[in-house]
Amino acid sequence: TPHIWIAKVPWLPEILHKLGYLTDQRLEQHKRGVFKQIRRLDLTKRFPYGNGEFAAAFSSHVIEHLYLDQALFALREVHRILMAGGILRVVVPDLDECVAGYDSANPDEFCSAVFEAKHIREKNQHHGMYNETSMRKLLEAVGFREVYRCKYREGKSPDVAKIDNRPESLFMEAVK
Repeated sequence: TPHIWIAKVPWLPEILHKLGYLTDQRLEQHKRGVFKQIRRLDLTKRFPYGNGEFAAAFSSHVIEHLYLDQALFALREVHRILMAGGILRVVVPDLDECVAGYDSANPDEFCSAVFEAKHIREKNQHHGMYNETSMRKLLEAVGFREVYRCKYREGKSPDVAKIDNRPESLFMEAVK
């Protein structure tokens, strides 16, 4: 998120808000210091944390932006840093819902929407799409023992009612 970088310059959020580039909600988040608490993590490299250091992890609309080998690596790293019994909550666009919206009269629009192909930067495009079956296989392949689908703002993950923010998504949890 660019807000990590914006938060490093004390006066920048106010200026961007006045210019119309930041919403009132985002400005409030900057004022509360929300983005100063966020740390950047390269998901394609070993995480700088010890084995079994965390009880829970949360990923929302990230995995689909990684190539399959990168997604597997990142999920293996999450598995490594979770303690036994730790929970991972993964939120991604629901492939089944996307496919249900397919219109054969407009395939280009469908493909562009599914892969977010109109984004200029490759990192913002989708490189993988998942449904319940494929996400379950991915999570099991990296070692999670219990994998299940959840509903929006429901599940065993801590603070799930606060962290879920895209109700149209696929919600999966996995226990180490």
